[in-house]
Order: sequence, then structure tokens, then C-alpha cells
Amino acid sequence: MGEGVIVNFYQFEKKDVFMQWFGGFLVVIVFAYFFYRSVWAVGLLLPMVFVYRKLAIERQCISKREELLYRFKEIIEIVAGNLRAGYSVENAFVETGKEILRLHHAGSPAGRFMAFMKRGIENNIPLEERLKEAGEISGIHEISEFAAVFNVAKHSGGNMIDCIGQFAIMISDKIETEKEINVILSARKGEQKIMNLVPFIILFYLDITSPDFFSTLYHNLIGITVMTVCMGLYLAAYGLSIKMLQIEI
Repeated sequence: MGEGVIVNFYQFEKKDVFMQWFGGFLVVIVFAYFFYRSVWAVGLLLPMVFVYRKLAIERQCISKREELLYRFKEIIEIVAGNLRAGYSVENAFVETGKEILRLHHAGSPAGRFMAFMKRGIENNIPLEERLKEAGEISGIHEISEFAAVFNVAKHSGGNMIDCIGQFAIMISDKIETEKEINVILSARKGEQKIMNLVPFIILFYLDITSPDFFSTLYHNLIGITVMTVCMGLYLAAYGLSIKMLQIEI
């Protein structure tokens, strides 16, 4: 894949990286306090920082992947417009890159995608190969599918403008479907976040109103075992709730 090995359309800003680590350490401190009431537990739970950061990166990548998919629809519509204006296919992509940079900054997924395409054109890499590579790097199946459609239209003498236009319509339909599903699930996702916090809110409330209520569950073998099981059940329920709300089109 060559250059594709080092290309990343989903680069994170410094504040994103900071929040990934900060969120992980915050989770460890909260878990150490509520489940063990021990400073030593912080050290034992430190691996959770890396697990949390991995999950945070996955969530942010999903968000950026969705953004790039939305922008890809915009990109191929602009490409189709440039083709209608008389540009060659390669120049249509180059001009589209200029338009995208006027609308989005260079570090955005769309900006990085168009820079990747431009470098391929400058290095005389066939557009269909570059698009296929971009689809593999980004993890967006629609880009790979577009590369296949583009390849067939290019080598069979088909109407490139009509093919690109039809593909843009297909992506629009998928995006609208995803938006409708997200609207339906938004309330459930809000409920999920609240339910994830409820156990800690209850523990915090009891800690304030009845400090000795859970005292027997800390600093002894039986209590540590019980709280460890409770933490495991909580994490399992959290993972299950995430899986239940993941719907792919």
C-alpha cells in the first residue's frame, strides 16, 4: 500500500489526546474510590487508563469517519459539477480539493483525504487505485465501492458524470437513513449515559448521608471480593449497553 501505511485521515488534536488520557485517569480514580476506597487500588486499576483511551479513540474515529462520509458525498458532487464544466477527471479532483479547503481546514478528514488524492495525481497513480487505497485506509466501504464504480465507468467508456451523480444519490439516501436512526436512538443513548452514572450517584448519596453504610465492604478480603464482582458486572453491563446501541447500515 506504500504511502497508505503512514496516512491517517483521522488525526487528533492535542486537546483530544489530553481528554483521552485525562478521562482514563479520572475513571481509575472514581473506580478506586467507590469500589475500594484505597490509594493502592489506583495503581492496580491503571491498565483501565489504556482501555478507556482505546475506547475513546474508537468513538472519536467513528465520529470522524461519519464526518468524512458526509464530506465524501459533497466531494463527489463537486467532482461531478467540475466534470460538467469540462474539466478532465484528474483536474476535476484537483479543483474539488481547492473547493474543499475553502470550506474545511486542511487538518479535517476531508482536507486530508483530498491532499491524499492530490499527491496520488501528482505521482501519476491511477485515480481508481488511489480511491481504493483511501477506502481501505479510512474504513469507509462507500469509498471502496465508488472506486469500483469509477474503475468500471472509466474503462468501459460509461457516462462518468451520470455514474458519479447516481452514486452521490445512493450515499445521500444512506446518510439520511443513518440520521433518522440516530434521532430515534438519541433518547436511548441519553438514558444509557444516565444509567451508567446512577450506581455512582447512589453510592455518593449514601456516602454523604450514611458514611458507615458500606464500611464493611472496604479494607477486608470478603468486601474487596464483593466489590470486585460488582465492578465486573458494571463493566459487563456497560459494554452490553454500548453493543445494543450500535447499528450499522
